[in-house]
Amino acid sequence: MIACCSIIMNCGSEVDKDIKVQKSILRAKGQMEIRADLMDAHMYAFKRSVLLDVLDQREMFHSIRHDIFPYLVRTQLRSEIFPNGASKDEVNDAACAHNTLDPSTTILINKTHKCCAYIANKSKYCSRLNSIQAFCDINRDVVGDAGHLSGYSFSLQNNIVHPSAELGLKSTVGPQCMLDEGSKLGDKCSVKRSVIGRHCRIGSNVKIVNSVVMNHVTIEDGCLIQGSVICNNVQLQERVVLKDCQVGAGYVVTTGSEYKAESLSKK
Repeated sequence: MIACCSIIMNCGSEVDKDIKVQKSILRAKGQMEIRADLMDAHMYAFKRSVLLDVLDQREMFHSIRHDIFPYLVRTQLRSEIFPNGASKDEVNDAACAHNTLDPSTTILINKTHKCCAYIANKSKYCSRLNSIQAFCDINRDVVGDAGHLSGYSFSLQNNIVHPSAELGLKSTVGPQCMLDEGSKLGDKCSVKRSVIGRHCRIGSNVKIVNSVVMNHVTIEDGCLIQGSVICNNVQLQERVVLKDCQVGAGYVVTTGSEYKAESLSKK
């Protein structure tokens, strides 16, 4: 954990060429590191009492990223900097020397909220999941560069096939793919750059490319799935073609249907 005495965050698109920093902050902290190579993972951890206290005082807050977090950072800075630009340490030193403080300078905020940031190094895995594409990329990472996170061992073909999974005749599971516990492939199936979850039933002559198939999914004969996300308990009947689609949990896609760039879900 890296304790950042001063945290200032902006999206790359929001940052101008010139960044203005108050002299009082520099005087209070002594030094500051400015970086433009970090991405906010949108994962925040709060002490419950602090979060409830802020929400009680600021009922108009609706966003952690845009409201609560900036507010906590501002209160931290204000608690460490006096109106005349002196740091809290400087004022404390003066108090020790004179055994008293001028009331006009003692305007510290009563409650100091410390904000810290964890910066993952290159040996760690951290990614922001805020889109379907990111979800697919992360799934592929877990059977690729971040394969150690899965807890499974890779085969000689550089993929993960659970010992309980079954492959039909002439079916192939390519590199950086996963076929999880209890799932079954029929004959002449092809799986490329995809993740297939637990207890899926996949018929014959099925092609799955650049896709994520979650748990307990049934895919019947002759289906083609490309660049898609299939949620739990979905049923794809025979000869379904899906390209760049998302299928919600429990949805049934009828025989011979073809969809491109669609989101399918129960109404």
